[in-house]
Amino acid sequence: MLHPDFLDTTSGPIGRVVTSEEYPATAHEFFFWTAESEPAKRLDIGHIVAAESEDATAVAVLDDPKRYSDLQSFLDDFYARDGDAALEALSDRVEILVFRAQVLATKHREERKKSKRPVRSGPVYYATSAAIEFALGTEGFSGTPIPMLLHENGNERDGAPQRTPLYADADYLLGPEAGHLNITGMSGLSTKTSHALFTISSIFQTARDKKVAALMFNVKGADLLFLDKPPSPPEDDPELAERYERAEQRGLPPEDREMYEALDLRVEPFENLKVFAPLLFGKDRGEGMVHASDIGARQLNTLRNARGEDACVYPIVWDLEDVLPHAGRVFDQVDMDDKFKGFVEFLRARPVRTMRGFHAEIDEAFAYFEESESSYWNGHHQATVAKVRNRFGVLPSKCGGLLVHGRVEYGDSPQVDGPFEDREMRVVDISHLSGVPQDLVVTKVINSVWEMAEQGRLGVDKLVIFVDELNKYAPAGSRSTSLKDTLVDISARGRHLNLTLFGAQQFRSKVDDEVVGNAATSLYGRIGDEEITNTSYRSFSSTTRDELLQLEKGRLLLRHAHYAVPVFGRFPRPPVLMGKAGTDIFGGRRQDPASSVLAVMRGLTSKPPGIAAVRAEIEGVPEEQVYEALDAVQAAHRSGKGSPDPYKNFVWNVKRGTQRSRSNGRDVSKILSGLDRMKD
Repeated sequence: MLHPDFLDTTSGPIGRVVTSEEYPATAHEFFFWTAESEPAKRLDIGHIVAAESEDATAVAVLDDPKRYSDLQSFLDDFYARDGDAALEALSDRVEILVFRAQVLATKHREERKKSKRPVRSGPVYYATSAAIEFALGTEGFSGTPIPMLLHENGNERDGAPQRTPLYADADYLLGPEAGHLNITGMSGLSTKTSHALFTISSIFQTARDKKVAALMFNVKGADLLFLDKPPSPPEDDPELAERYERAEQRGLPPEDREMYEALDLRVEPFENLKVFAPLLFGKDRGEGMVHASDIGARQLNTLRNARGEDACVYPIVWDLEDVLPHAGRVFDQVDMDDKFKGFVEFLRARPVRTMRGFHAEIDEAFAYFEESESSYWNGHHQATVAKVRNRFGVLPSKCGGLLVHGRVEYGDSPQVDGPFEDREMRVVDISHLSGVPQDLVVTKVINSVWEMAEQGRLGVDKLVIFVDELNKYAPAGSRSTSLKDTLVDISARGRHLNLTLFGAQQFRSKVDDEVVGNAATSLYGRIGDEEITNTSYRSFSSTTRDELLQLEKGRLLLRHAHYAVPVFGRFPRPPVLMGKAGTDIFGGRRQDPASSVLAVMRGLTSKPPGIAAVRAEIEGVPEEQVYEALDAVQAAHRSGKGSPDPYKNFVWNVKRGTQRSRSNGRDVSKILSGLDRMKD
């Protein structure tokens, strides 16, 4: 008896199970030859079919297609045509296309039965969406189903390919049952970051029973700096729509929008975005106390710095006390001998909290050496103190703007390693830092987040940490670092502390085995041949490995804890603005003054003025004066004393500034006239 819900009988049989002495059907795989019908001709690697056993239906993924004939040797065909490729044979030789099918799951007629039986010789059908969802274990999910990919089968529904969402169980993606996600693929071709963003958006939309947040590191230009902006221009803002058009950013194509609809997801950016960036090197004024709340985006080393677009941007500034625990990431290993490490620990125990304090300690040490015959100060030899003074002298430069001379006071200003808010997307912009300060930021932030998790201070139920280039931070091999140890701890115990590691790398084989081994969900994009030959891929068939060598963008292979066999699927572009388009549309350091005013007003009022009205209002007004008036309006709103009509307040500030300038000009003219009369 056929299972009516699992077999697409509308498309009809697409082949027939075949068994032989060499290729018997087993509980885990079977073979079938394909029919000559149109539906059967659409069969391809990764499609999902169904066939019957005695009292059950087996659902299987297609793999390893091969075409057979009755030829014993290639020479048989050569001789049959007398070596002439254009010569037609007396009769067409019969050929058949045979697929291997790897069984995903078996559905018994009786619910109590769980055994797997080989399929019998008989017809093969396309599997329905209900069959695919059953085979991927959706019914047995203990947590919320999280859409990950969209599977397209060879059969059709209403004239379009049958599409079935591929879900991950939230309890096996975010914990506590298992956890973590790993993405492998070639840079630029496997869209690792794009899928991570899509998955995080999917989690934010579907995991409504939990408070969730995400932490990402921006390492390339403006890739992740405008995640609060939609990929398509707004319909009710012609000026902004024109800027989208000039940047050739036309939004998501219809195919991607259809995929979102099929996955039951909305195309919406991350509303609660916070971007953290280091201070521009040289902007430290050397003050005794540095207040983070006084540092604006234009003093930071980030491309998210245009007025009106900087409300979500916050500084990363540290004093010496913050940096000393991570001295091993800053100084060269040849310098970090036992004596040097001992002096660093001495500074921490003292405690020395600022560069000012450090210089005071060093001055005291050398004053002691001058006055005393001893070569030791507080147990440290004069040569060691001299070496420390020399190495620490360039520390602010090596930290690339992260380290200030004075004491840092954050007050109520958000901190890069502080607690998270529900649905917060936190981006740490280190794209303009070199290797040493980049490593320092990643190490300190992740270590601090791990400590917060252990202390129960995350502020959310689940936190996703996305780390690209995982092979750099948690490399395979025995060499241990503070960051690698933390990442290994997160992969092993993080799910119990509400931390989930989303790791991405080009070479999975070069990542620590414990980190990738603890990932309950893995995705594979296009992979290079130097990587695919590694033993990490030995469980894949030769056909699947060949397929991974040539995957197009947007198509990935998904392996999940509930899946018996990995499955191919597609995903749409992330619902956000990525890359250079963000700075092209929303401006960088040289944004037009009128656009700056309009951008600020969009954030302060639901009825911003038109760009033409703004340009008319500020015509002839110096840029500095416009920005001064604009900054005054923003400062008033940050303090809670903003005007109900911020644009009207801005115009008043501009006019007041203009009148003041004219008044000052008249005063200067009077003074100059008086001087001329005195000369006469």
